[in-house]
Amino acid sequence: MHNTADEEPQSRSLREVKFDYTPTLPAILTHLRASILVTTYQAGKLLVLGAKDGKLQISFLDYDQPMGLAVSKDRIAIGTRKQIHFLVPAHETQQNRNEYDGCFVPRSSFYTGSIHGHDLGWGHEGLWIVNTLFSSLATLHEDFSFVPQWRPKFISELIDQDRCHLNGMAMLDGRPKFVTAMSQTDTAAGWRANKASSGVIMEVPSGRVVCQQLSMPHSPRLYSDRLWVLNSGHGSFGYVEPSSGTYQTVEQLPGYTRGLSFCGQFAFVGLSKIRETAIFGGVPIAERRDELRCGVGVIDLTSGRTVATFQFLSGVTEIFAVEALAGFSNPLIAGASVDLQEREVWVVPHDSAARPRNEPRMPIFAAARTDSNQLPDANDSLELAIAKSPDPVALLVDLGNLRQDQGNQQAARLCYERALELEPNFTVALQNLGYLLFNLGETEKAHDVYERLLAIAPTPLNRLLAASVLPVVYDSQADIDFWRNRQLRILKDLAASGEQVDATESLVPTCFFAAYQGRCNVEVMKLRASGVRGKDFTLAAQTLAAQPRKPGERLRVGFMSAYYREHTIGRLNIARLENLSREHIELTIVFAGSGNDSLTQRFEKAADHFVQLPRQLPQAIETLSAQRLDILVHADVGMDSLTQSLAYSRFAPVQVATWGHPDTTGSLNMDYFLSSEGLEPDDSQSQYTEKLLKLATLGIDYERPEHLQSKTRVELGLPPDKHLYICPQTLFKFHPDFDAILAGILEQDPNGELILLEGRLPEWTHRLQRRFRRTLPEAGRRVRFLPALPREDFLSLIASADVLLDPIHFGGGNSSLEALSVGVPLISMEGRFLRSRISSTLYKQVGLDDLIASDSANYVRLAVQVACDPSFNRTIRDRLRTGADRFFSHSTAAKELEACLLSIDPRKQ
Repeated sequence: MHNTADEEPQSRSLREVKFDYTPTLPAILTHLRASILVTTYQAGKLLVLGAKDGKLQISFLDYDQPMGLAVSKDRIAIGTRKQIHFLVPAHETQQNRNEYDGCFVPRSSFYTGSIHGHDLGWGHEGLWIVNTLFSSLATLHEDFSFVPQWRPKFISELIDQDRCHLNGMAMLDGRPKFVTAMSQTDTAAGWRANKASSGVIMEVPSGRVVCQQLSMPHSPRLYSDRLWVLNSGHGSFGYVEPSSGTYQTVEQLPGYTRGLSFCGQFAFVGLSKIRETAIFGGVPIAERRDELRCGVGVIDLTSGRTVATFQFLSGVTEIFAVEALAGFSNPLIAGASVDLQEREVWVVPHDSAARPRNEPRMPIFAAARTDSNQLPDANDSLELAIAKSPDPVALLVDLGNLRQDQGNQQAARLCYERALELEPNFTVALQNLGYLLFNLGETEKAHDVYERLLAIAPTPLNRLLAASVLPVVYDSQADIDFWRNRQLRILKDLAASGEQVDATESLVPTCFFAAYQGRCNVEVMKLRASGVRGKDFTLAAQTLAAQPRKPGERLRVGFMSAYYREHTIGRLNIARLENLSREHIELTIVFAGSGNDSLTQRFEKAADHFVQLPRQLPQAIETLSAQRLDILVHADVGMDSLTQSLAYSRFAPVQVATWGHPDTTGSLNMDYFLSSEGLEPDDSQSQYTEKLLKLATLGIDYERPEHLQSKTRVELGLPPDKHLYICPQTLFKFHPDFDAILAGILEQDPNGELILLEGRLPEWTHRLQRRFRRTLPEAGRRVRFLPALPREDFLSLIASADVLLDPIHFGGGNSSLEALSVGVPLISMEGRFLRSRISSTLYKQVGLDDLIASDSANYVRLAVQVACDPSFNRTIRDRLRTGADRFFSHSTAAKELEACLLSIDPRKQ
């Protein structure tokens, strides 16, 4: 697409700017829900590239020689000739409500003087700056132009001579980890002499050179377990191999590469033409000067190929910095527009709000402080607060807990680590740090912390915490063996000690990820239960049974979950509980979660009694005991620490678990496990510590989702002409055994692409991508990861598939029902355990047994046939529509459930 805009440079004479872009660019930005910020030093502009309604949105803002950018969802920094400008969110402003999905407004600027801030990054100490003129990394302080924090060992003095052209910085955990420089010279502008091959990447703070002989390198970045860098003098994008320190080119681009950012599976690279000056003399890219372009290239990391471009045809020739602004596909960045009309936004307190007080603070230098009396004052530095505190270690742990409550996990991590520097054996800090690292996806680091903890304090709770640490994504079968053996070793040590955690006094951690190893977990769950002590809070069943039921008195049944809301558990349970007959059953719904959405309100209306369970354990026990239930059904033991803890005690004469989390509980106080004939093989009782109850059907009354607005493949950022194999499952379901099937499908179908969803944490995605680089080395170039999608877009994604893939060992449940509802074929393979048989049971119920693979080879053959044979695909879809109409309109789940509950009435036993 070609476009023209009139933009006004600093000379104030109008200049025509022409540009074009590939049609896929707005689709990619929409799919990522992201926009791109670009600075151009030469034209004095900040460029904002966004997307709305499938069209690219572009705006220019005036700045004085803009250079480095630092971008996050809650603040933006723009380095210019002598100042750094700070923008903050104002998303609720009137201007934003219709046209834009976010807004950032100027709030302050800091005068540094001319330091040539080539690269900026947000860290825990505030803003970090690559101070190119002074060959150093710096931070800001209100009393100084800048504060030097680090410089290469070969730079002998702090002086404004640009001695090595330090220009790029890669951040890790809030601090600089690597930098790029054009040479290792210590004389004024000494880097210019041999710039074509003297570029280096150095580690911070050691100064160790990790890669050399680069040509004018820029923009080092750590992303997806790799150190990426632009070898600008060659016009290339690539990464450094850590073992050898060699640079590996991924893509060659038609421009001087400078400015790099990542979002999802894409890299955004700035491209510039080169000036007719001595600076570029002898640089390899100068040999193809006439071929060079100015703009932004978009590279798909799964294939290593450029998939979209934005290009200036006139008016702009150099790009300086490129940063992706995630979460906003069409933001309003307030400032001067191209026609000099001010795009002003005023941010004022609401009439009903208290008037704000002016309190001295410098939020650009450090994180906000709590005003609690026990924690640092807003004006205190952390170090000063530590020095003033009579118990600095406890203060740091309290502050870390506060930072976790505020959602700032990295700041919490620093507090716990600082506490352990002061007192290495402080068990509370070790517990909190291990738990936090586990939740951040850093399993190996969490393992190391818990090993330290067990060496100091091998208490029952600490052993359970340590045994709960498992990877979300495994590297191999050997990796599974290692973690499983470690888990069993810790649990056997706990059992041998005879000690127990009192589940009426302490929350017990879940063992959620054990279900994804593809193994039988009876031994694991028995061992866990042997280390936990519960209590019987009921009348003895035999005493109750001796009391005849009064005329009209109904069976008192409770259903408990923390997820009776817009969640898989909520959607699986709502209709069958709404339809449950009240003639013989008095229904109590126990909601152990928080929030109150539309689905929660339906649960409340469906119940005879709706009980909001407190999240504090003593109060929860008191509240649940007071219900005096005959039967208590736990919908999903293993997904929530409170309901997990309560599952070890008895609150009703009969207690039942079911397959919201499809694994045995191990609890001696859990009597039954409610399953289905189709979900269980003949010998499945051996997989449970509870007695199996098997319904004839799946036992759910699932409501057919309303799919109101279907998006096209292009609108979702997907190729319209490929065979799309979509597996829309959480990444912990991707067992290593599944990789051979995925590789086989992509190898047999060269026109196929595999579409997956990114993990909740980037680390999850990185782990699976790293495994795929080994197990799908060539075919892996056709694997695409999409970010999490709103429910309506998720249904559109499913509907856009040629075929859906059900993971082996732990398949889909809710997603398989959604696939049936939109009539898209899904390939499944029945396994040994309930968790791998939900999809196959569903398909047997609707008469589509031929989509159930008998083995891995058959799985590959079926998937490719469905995707590549249009006639077969249409036939399958016709049968799916017939089966879906039958399934969603004729459910007997509520009647089956009622009969089952009445059969285990404790007064009839």
